[in-house]
Amino acid sequence: MYEIREMLPDDRPAVVALWRARVRWAEDKGIGLIRYCPLTAAETAAAVPFVLTCDGAVVATATFVDQTPHDGWTAREAAQRAVGLVRIITDPALAADRLSWVITSWASDRAARTGHAWVRMRVAPSQLALHLSEHLAWEPVRTVRTADGGTAHLLQHEAREIPGIRALVQDAPAMSGVAGTPPPVRNT
Repeated sequence: MYEIREMLPDDRPAVVALWRARVRWAEDKGIGLIRYCPLTAAETAAAVPFVLTCDGAVVATATFVDQTPHDGWTAREAAQRAVGLVRIITDPALAADRLSWVITSWASDRAARTGHAWVRMRVAPSQLALHLSEHLAWEPVRTVRTADGGTAHLLQHEAREIPGIRALVQDAPAMSGVAGTPPPVRNT
């Protein structure tokens, strides 16, 4: 069984190693540059980084925000109840385990159970957007220009309850910061 929980300070080395392995994998496959470590996305006050563990080992990470993330969404879309999935990074050595599907399904189920209509994401590599659409049922919404002149693909996944995912993924106690629970107050 997998467990998903908020990232702890002790998880940082494992998350950075996971990200580096994914960057090497993406470069080898010609998928495109993964620009930012998942910890970069988690540095905003509204973002909460999570780790997916199996037998205590970090096998994936994702960062969530309790709103539609980023520019490019219409005012109507931004007004809809949505949780943002800023980043998914999985261990490339465990591709057969379909960890992106596990996280997508968990996020969809959790969002639906807390009254959200959508899980939304923005990705840069076109190959990644195509993979998310074809293999994980993410709906392409539009492609937008980024501030640095590049492009980003806006995707959304309908929030829906998936009772079976709760048999596969256990929420750690005291989850906060995603899909209906305010993030913890951070001392700065």
